[in-house]
Amino acid sequence: MNLVVIFVILILLAGLMAALKAKAPKNGSLPFDSRETLFSPAERSFLGVLEQALANNYRVFGKVRLGDLVKPAKGLSNSRRASALNKVNQKHVDFVVCSATDLAVLGVVELDDQSHGREDRAERDVFVDHALNRAGIPIARFSAKKGYQIQEVRDKLVETFKLAANAPTTTQPKNQESAPSQPASISEAKPTLAVAQSEATQMPMCEKCGATMVKRQAKSGPHAGKFFWACSTFPKCRQAVAISEG
Repeated sequence: MNLVVIFVILILLAGLMAALKAKAPKNGSLPFDSRETLFSPAERSFLGVLEQALANNYRVFGKVRLGDLVKPAKGLSNSRRASALNKVNQKHVDFVVCSATDLAVLGVVELDDQSHGREDRAERDVFVDHALNRAGIPIARFSAKKGYQIQEVRDKLVETFKLAANAPTTTQPKNQESAPSQPASISEAKPTLAVAQSEATQMPMCEKCGATMVKRQAKSGPHAGKFFWACSTFPKCRQAVAISEG
C-alpha cells in the first residue's frame, strides 16, 4: 500500500515539474512592461527649471547611474571592490550637469520629495552624498514643490558647482570685434545665467495638471516668434498660455 502511495506522489511531482517547465520562458527570455515615462511629473517639471536656470553652454542629463559617475578607488581588495561596484551600480541620481563642450561632469542635482524622509531613502541619500563627496563631485539638493524661483535655483547652482555667473554663450569672431553689436533675433534668444530680472520670477503652474510651466517660443504658424507658457509634461498635457507683450 505504501509503495502505491509513493508511486502516485512521484507521478504527481513529475507532472508538476513538467507543467512548470512548460511555463518557463524559452531561451532565458523574461516578460517586461514599459515604464512609459523616464521622469515623474515632478522630475519633468524640475528639468524644465534647470534648463532655464543654466546657460546654453551647459547640458543636463537625467536618470544617470551612480556607477557611471564614480568608481571604487584603487587599492581595494577584490571582495570590497565587488561590493562597492554593486552599491553604485544599483543606484542612480536625478540629474547631472555637464559642460556642453566636453561633457565633463560639473555636479549632481537631486530632487527630494516626501519619500526621502523614509529611513531607507535617507540611508540611500547618505551613501550617495558620501560617494560623490569622496569622488570630488559636488551635489545640490532641492526640495520638490509646486513652483520655483529661477533666480534662486540659478544662484545655488552657480555657488555649488562654481559656475561662471555671467558665462558668455557665444564668441564673437575677431574680424567682427569693431562692428557695432546687433541685437539677436528672437529665434536665437536662449536663457543664460545673466537673464533679466523679469525672467527670474516664479513660473506659473498648469491649471490642468498642476505641473510647472516652461517658457517656449512658437516656431511656425500665425503666432511664430511669439513666446508662451507650456506645460512641462508635454505631450501628456498640452496646456498653453500666451504671454502678453508689453
